Amino acid sequence: MTEGLPDAPVETGHSAPSLPSRWRWLLAAAGWLLLTVLVVFIVRGLPAESLARLSRARPLPIACGVVVYALAYVARGARFNLLLPRNERIPFTRAVTLSAATTFLLQVVPFRGGEVATWAAYRRELSVTWSRAAAVFALVKIVDSATLLLVGLAGATLLAKQSGSQTLGAGTAVLVGFGGVGLLLLPHLGASFVGALARRLPADSNRRATALEIARGLDVARARPALYVAAIIGASAFLGAHLLALRLMLLGLGIETTFAGLAFASLTSVLTASVIPSPAGTFGPMESGFAAGLAFDHIPLPLGALAGAAVHVLTTLVSGLVGLPFLIRATRRRE
Repeated sequence: MTEGLPDAPVETGHSAPSLPSRWRWLLAAAGWLLLTVLVVFIVRGLPAESLARLSRARPLPIACGVVVYALAYVARGARFNLLLPRNERIPFTRAVTLSAATTFLLQVVPFRGGEVATWAAYRRELSVTWSRAAAVFALVKIVDSATLLLVGLAGATLLAKQSGSQTLGAGTAVLVGFGGVGLLLLPHLGASFVGALARRLPADSNRRATALEIARGLDVARARPALYVAAIIGASAFLGAHLLALRLMLLGLGIETTFAGLAFASLTSVLTASVIPSPAGTFGPMESGFAAGLAFDHIPLPLGALAGAAVHVLTTLVSGLVGLPFLIRATRRRE
């Protein structure tokens, strides 16, 4: 336990004034319009052979992929609650819709603003301070990002072995092993490190409060190792369903990929979107990263761009629909 840590400062003050309801709905409509325009430009810029492939799409595999992706948020909702103390957990259906809604916001809010929107959504839904919401956001982000990194590197390992690059495959396999051990030890090492860092920050500062909350959040994971491992399993289950959904969607478009290629492409797409800001959320950089990742699975770049655009639009729409109850509830609570 992180004994000896001082209490985090109690946050006071007033929340920021909200926009009138009509303006919020206008902004939401503008966001959807921007997404629609972007999709039109993506489709218009595709090569003729890619457009012909779209015209021959098979609806059944695509529909199955959509259903699998929607059901994947059950695992993500379970993961969210498992990372919380028992007294902070929310009803399971709310955890599912919150997870989907925050994924949607991460995709569509310009210039990575979805990170801030997710932070605010956690604060609103959990009814906690900004510092505590930041701690929850950090822990969820660490678990999800580390899991994606390990799965993506595992995909790179398989791709390297299939291409005959034994040295590269062995190197990535070692990274996966060390990363898995690091993820399991995160609560033990992270709580002590962040707690020590918090003591060096100015008293009564927001940075100190946030660091202390993160240390306590990690300590909760350390005190309940079985639930922490279950949360990692939940994050992995979401990724597994995510990859299956992508494969089904792309099969519907007549694009043959491997799970290893999709795992690596998912990692490269997220990495690209995280370093290249876009006025259209993650649209643009994510497709580029996805196409680059699929190139290692012997998918030509134009075809990879088509695959990235198609699955990005579909998964964003699904996350928005699954998260719609939360988005509507959040809007009504502000009125």
